Amino acid sequence: MKKAKVAVFALAAVLTAGVAVYFFRGGREYTSYEVVQELENSGASDYTAVNGSLVRYSTEGAQAVSKGGTLLWNITYQTMKNPVFSFCGMMTAAADIGAKQYLLTDGTGATKSFSTPYQIQAICVAKQGVTAVLMNAEEKDYIYLYNKEGEVLSEMETVVARDGFPLAIALSEDGTKLVTSYMKVEGDEPVSSVTFYNFGGVGQNYVRNLVGQVLYPECLIPRVSFWDNDTVMVIGGNVAELFSMKEIPTSVWKKEIVSEIKSIALGDYFCMISGNQEGQEVLEAYNKAGTLCMKKVITFPYVGMHTAGKEVILYSYSGCELYEIGKGLFYTGTFEGGIRYLFAIGGNRYYLVENKRVRVIKLV
Repeated sequence: MKKAKVAVFALAAVLTAGVAVYFFRGGREYTSYEVVQELENSGASDYTAVNGSLVRYSTEGAQAVSKGGTLLWNITYQTMKNPVFSFCGMMTAAADIGAKQYLLTDGTGATKSFSTPYQIQAICVAKQGVTAVLMNAEEKDYIYLYNKEGEVLSEMETVVARDGFPLAIALSEDGTKLVTSYMKVEGDEPVSSVTFYNFGGVGQNYVRNLVGQVLYPECLIPRVSFWDNDTVMVIGGNVAELFSMKEIPTSVWKKEIVSEIKSIALGDYFCMISGNQEGQEVLEAYNKAGTLCMKKVITFPYVGMHTAGKEVILYSYSGCELYEIGKGLFYTGTFEGGIRYLFAIGGNRYYLVENKRVRVIKLV
């Protein structure tokens, strides 16, 4: 990763000895997989998938590689102890939690570095480079909005004793709307406060641009996300709620969870795994209207879940189960090299991140 170069070795489509079960999908049958390409092991410590590309990063740098193996962008930095990333369109923001610097790249290879006045806790980026940075300064927390040149557009200050501890922030794709989640203790019970800000024309008519607030008693809200530019998902330990936010927030649907949410994935569908009253694990998928599109009891010992299009991917350290929303399970198999991650690319192709290598595979 120090030299930040990617080499891609094209392989012949070699049938790999994956153990699989016979399934149909869209009139085709899948019984195994083929290796399409193998990517050089770059020494990356972690991976994620963004818009069909594979992003890999370590404490020294990060790279994005297309499904064809082309290097899309590369970021090098001084050692980050705890790097975090935010992606939106072609924009990528990177920061080291607890440090006072963040990086911004537009996907063309140009990278800019910016300093912050306080220690960074979280970061979000919009398509045009507007960046929201949550920072901590002893008994106060700050949220700054920066433009792509690092100039301050807006700043907010919260006090721990009054507002509580920040848990999460989310920025809309156009950079004009912000959602925050804070937690404080009232009596002996936690209360989470989700706050909605609008920095556009409508928001100018509200004090501090605050256009809405929702309280969740006895619940932590560790994740808030813009599903698209005008739709917000609020996800807690035992609740999920969807808001429409073209200008101000309006609840679209809300689901109370019988047992704690164990895993979530957000793509074209909102997917989650939680427990039911019988103690079983249940996989559910919802569309943006809040319609339940799939519900399955699962027994697979998964360690990770991802979703892309109509697919839901569950994987363990050695195998996977692949579901199509609305139809059910269409592939299950094992992998001799072990699994760290499994991401969908499209066209029945996947990034298979193993313990010692990264491969592009295709179901056959």
